[in-house]
Amino acid sequence: MSVKIGYLGPKGTFTEEAMEMWIERQKHDTINKYIKVEYCSIQKLIHALGMEIDEAVAPIENSLEGSVNITIDLLIHEVDARVKGELILPIKQNLLAREETFLEGVEEIYSHPQALYQSRKFIYDRLPQARVNETLSTAEAARIVAERGGNTAAIGSRRLAEIYGLKILAEDIQGHKNNMTRFYVLSSKDGDRTGRDKTAVVFSTENKPGSLFNSLRVFAERNLNLTKIESRPSKRILGEYIFFVEVEGHREDGVLKEALEKLKQYTGFIKLLGSYPIFDIALSGKGVKETSFRLQGSEEVPRFFTWKPVKEDYPPSGGEEAV
Repeated sequence: MSVKIGYLGPKGTFTEEAMEMWIERQKHDTINKYIKVEYCSIQKLIHALGMEIDEAVAPIENSLEGSVNITIDLLIHEVDARVKGELILPIKQNLLAREETFLEGVEEIYSHPQALYQSRKFIYDRLPQARVNETLSTAEAARIVAERGGNTAAIGSRRLAEIYGLKILAEDIQGHKNNMTRFYVLSSKDGDRTGRDKTAVVFSTENKPGSLFNSLRVFAERNLNLTKIESRPSKRILGEYIFFVEVEGHREDGVLKEALEKLKQYTGFIKLLGSYPIFDIALSGKGVKETSFRLQGSEEVPRFFTWKPVKEDYPPSGGEEAV
């Protein structure tokens, strides 16, 4: 049995690394071959589900910057996909450049917005003069720097330095040792019950006092632990929201099944995104080490820089690679 699995490319992204982790964890399964398909954006990746690919690995949340809103919004509004698994990957950001470039001479920095935000303290402290440019992925940033050279640098993984022949100007520049990204594995069906699961559900409530309280009470009354809750715009009316919730338990567990049925009484819209095994990072072999970069003092660092997106032609995503 073979499975086509999609990821945010090109090669060298953290999403690709998460995908490889997922494949490694499925070795005991009946799947004997994975066909990897890369996509240039999260939107194209998730929309390909069910048509071009069987599974997709997409980022859902970062420990420093919060939720990846485009993933949540696509799952709410645009696709009928199920979450069948989750992965947690420690993220180590590095400043990459060509051999002739030195740290003090960097004038432009390229990377994905999440990587730029995660590294903003380092940029503010060490490279305040540099212009910051957004790219579709950290891998695209490394490719741009490898091609342009000069006083440019990219932020990304150590593996990107190897792929694009770049050197590492500074290591672990994300500024926090516990920088982690959580990924969803999406498919047409959710995961099997394991006894240690989570369920993701989205719903809307009436615009009246107590509506959200009543909705969440169905979980509290049954001693069900919520691990995540946040609101997203409904995209219909200003001030109208859809709530995204993750709760411990599988949708087929009796007590959670009862809670979800009760929830329907208090919601105008409800969509089950799926149940999946809770990821145990202690069993992943991906430890977290102390970062080497430190900022002295407690000076407040601005959250935003003056930067611009980079519009470049992305290489075609057609390359399929069998394992």
